Amino acid sequence: MTILTRRDFVVASGAAGLALAAAAGGAAPRANAAVAGAYPQRDISFIIPYGPGGGFDNFARVVSPAIERHLPNPVNVIPRNVAGGGGGRGITQLFRARPDGYTIGILNIPGAFFLQERQGGRGFRVAEFTWLGTVSRGENYALAVGADSPLHSIADVQALSRQRPVKFTCTGPEGTAYSAAIISSELLGIDVQLITGYRSSSDYIVAAIRGDGDAVLATLSTLKPFMESGTVRILASFESESSVPGIPDATALGQPELSQIVVERMVAAPPGVPDDIKNILVHALEQAVRDPEVIAWAEDAGIDWHPDPPGSVDGIIRDQAAFFEKWKSRISQS
Repeated sequence: MTILTRRDFVVASGAAGLALAAAAGGAAPRANAAVAGAYPQRDISFIIPYGPGGGFDNFARVVSPAIERHLPNPVNVIPRNVAGGGGGRGITQLFRARPDGYTIGILNIPGAFFLQERQGGRGFRVAEFTWLGTVSRGENYALAVGADSPLHSIADVQALSRQRPVKFTCTGPEGTAYSAAIISSELLGIDVQLITGYRSSSDYIVAAIRGDGDAVLATLSTLKPFMESGTVRILASFESESSVPGIPDATALGQPELSQIVVERMVAAPPGVPDDIKNILVHALEQAVRDPEVIAWAEDAGIDWHPDPPGSVDGIIRDQAAFFEKWKSRISQS
């Protein structure tokens, strides 16, 4: 397997033994009751560590006004794109923000684990964030190609791989699509070449459509609008049971482990947010993901919207840490 950045591609073409107990924020100091009772008193910044237009950006912008509606005081929750470093810039900024409840962010899990590993823990440590909850239940990935691609099945992709590496576009090592491409190619016997450096999932899907790569891996909710517009064809879903009619799933492909490759869109605050303020944010997020306007948006977008049950965040972090540990050495070799 080889990896090229987007810059490399343009030039070439001529153009975590992790302390999980800390994830629950159990050691966080309690807020002064008077301060917590007044919270929030001003607008809350919602960091999105990727560029506009991708799945994380869309989910954060939909859920932000719903969070506002479920806070005890009327303030704005303002989405703010902090792209750069493959997500590392925004995640590090969140990690270093004041733990006063006025900065939250949406993180890619398990992508953040892999990015932390590559940074050697210098920018942030996943286990130390104050975890608030998930925006939606873990989403499965799918493999797709541009509408004009000569590839029409996974067998075609495998056949191409026997001739040369199959080019996949993606963001970078911080994104789950990056690790998903490596893990799924290993399971499916595909030699891949990763074309990295795109700012969001929408960017790298469009890149695959225009021919930067042969194929692309992205979440189903991100791919479906492109599929409906006729610009991409989905060749396989990594769900246990495919939600796309006529498309093989992980079971049909004979690789049920593919269904374990999911992306969790999780919301966190900096380490050390006081318990009283944390609880307000947790409650607001739990209500927001069940807000009628958010559910209506998901239905219109064709998203299978099933929020995780309250109190599940620690289990999700634990499971994703185990997934990371299983594949860490393989990803680190890339």
